[in-house]
Amino acid sequence: MRALFLMAAASRLAAGAAPVIVDDSAFYENMPKGTIITQSGGRSGISGWLFNNTGLVMRSQAYLHARADIPRTGRYHLYVRSHGEAKSSFRVTIGDRQTTEIFGNAPLRLQAGGTFDLDRGPADIVLSRVVLGGAAGSTFDVLVLTPEASFTEEDLKPHELPGYVRLLKEYTLPGRTSAVKFGDVDGDGKSDFFALSGNYDGAVFNHEGRRLWGYVNAEEGMRKRAGFEAPGLVWDFDRDGKAEVVHYRLEDGKEWLVLSEGATGAVRRRVEWPAPAMPHEYNNLRLAVARLEGDYPRHILVFTDSGGLISITAYDSSLERRWQHVETRLKDHLGHYVYPVDLTGDGIDEVVASPLVLDARGRMIWNRFGLLDDNHDHCDSFRFHDLDGDGRPELLAPVSEIGVMVFGARDGSLLWRRPAEHAQQLEVGHFLRGVPGPHIAVTARTYARNGEAGLGGQVHWFDARGNLLSKWPANPLNGNPDFVKGDWRGDGTERLFWYKFCMGDDGKGTLCFKQDVYHMFDFLGLGYDQVIARGGTSLLVYGYRDARPKPSARDVDYRKRVANHTHY
Repeated sequence: MRALFLMAAASRLAAGAAPVIVDDSAFYENMPKGTIITQSGGRSGISGWLFNNTGLVMRSQAYLHARADIPRTGRYHLYVRSHGEAKSSFRVTIGDRQTTEIFGNAPLRLQAGGTFDLDRGPADIVLSRVVLGGAAGSTFDVLVLTPEASFTEEDLKPHELPGYVRLLKEYTLPGRTSAVKFGDVDGDGKSDFFALSGNYDGAVFNHEGRRLWGYVNAEEGMRKRAGFEAPGLVWDFDRDGKAEVVHYRLEDGKEWLVLSEGATGAVRRRVEWPAPAMPHEYNNLRLAVARLEGDYPRHILVFTDSGGLISITAYDSSLERRWQHVETRLKDHLGHYVYPVDLTGDGIDEVVASPLVLDARGRMIWNRFGLLDDNHDHCDSFRFHDLDGDGRPELLAPVSEIGVMVFGARDGSLLWRRPAEHAQQLEVGHFLRGVPGPHIAVTARTYARNGEAGLGGQVHWFDARGNLLSKWPANPLNGNPDFVKGDWRGDGTERLFWYKFCMGDDGKGTLCFKQDVYHMFDFLGLGYDQVIARGGTSLLVYGYRDARPKPSARDVDYRKRVANHTHY
């Protein structure tokens, strides 16, 4: 009788049921230590298409566990997409039955795995009997449970990424792009972008992706520059609706700070970059726009860490120097970026760099060199938020191996400190359900040991008092991920994104993007924020499917946040 029932159920199922897709991200939450994420062209050596551009490279014999929601009782056909060599393999267990077929022992392919009679409801999915052919085993991409007897890779492609995520725009960047800056350079009201290379070369593109102009620096010092984020800034200093571009150039054996017309590249003015004579190091060269007086940000902060000498130099929009603060300290002791932010509520920016605060005239307000006296103990980045509701912001900093530190803005008093591996990035806001906010999400970075894969990252969640709430996933994921946040749905509520994930109000991530998140703002002028993702030469703009466009002018502080964006 059960066989007849299942045959009838399978017939009804095949008539209208969508396939059940279980991609590699379903296994991330409890992924065994050592197993890593890859993408097309990544560590697995796969150059072809990967579902969602991700796959798991098995580097542990521990089983991988996930769950799938079976929508209807009936018979399902299993298809598994995997890659590997003859000596590596795995099987798949669904519920209480393991396949006789093995996977992951041949070049990338979609392979049938037999039929399963499944009841409606949750089902355990296990990648089992993992055999490693060497240091690394098979690569798992995706599996499918479908009522259809035949299924192809082309049938898979419409199911990539969650249905609420839309790819709105895609650009191709120059090779070896180090950083991308954004602003409207031609006055058409649309976001353009400025792509910078590891040699600090630059090219400006309009909203449609057409190259407007560019420049190439001399090669002297190129190898030293190549490992660091390039300095660049796009900002409308004269308020004519067309942004200027501030950047570094190396010409005739000299290093220049250059202010150019954004649309044409015509040089308005240049002065020598505030650095020692070449050769020197390029540990951290950064640019930011600041409001050091008046009612509009029209000053440029130049941060220069050239090895042993670290300076913050302020210029006006004519590149006339206003002041300079210099510290004789080792690499990174002042962090990786300079943050202009109004800490006192008077409309004028203070200047923050690890671990000191200057006023708008460059005078020291406070520093914590006594506490952070080693250059390795530096604030990798900063966020500023009123954690206790007293109307004054606190300074929140991931401080390398120390973890997370929170300082009082007025005097630098240490309010709390918590471990979080090598804390690298941080974001703050009201993100979680059932826990009073604000909440603090920290990228806890881990480093490779004993042949492990490169850098790793894990999100550590804290409440405003520094209580650890949770960690996700259970083990770090390989990579060097960023946070971005913004009004994703257009409802005035900020959502958080990390790596390639939309972070839910339970503190866990859902794979949403094919490349790493990079920035978030209203790139398309639709009245809600889009996620900008980057990978290789791709720049992708993603939006929320059901957001309701409501174009509106963005205020100066919003545009300043867009301009002063950094990996840090």
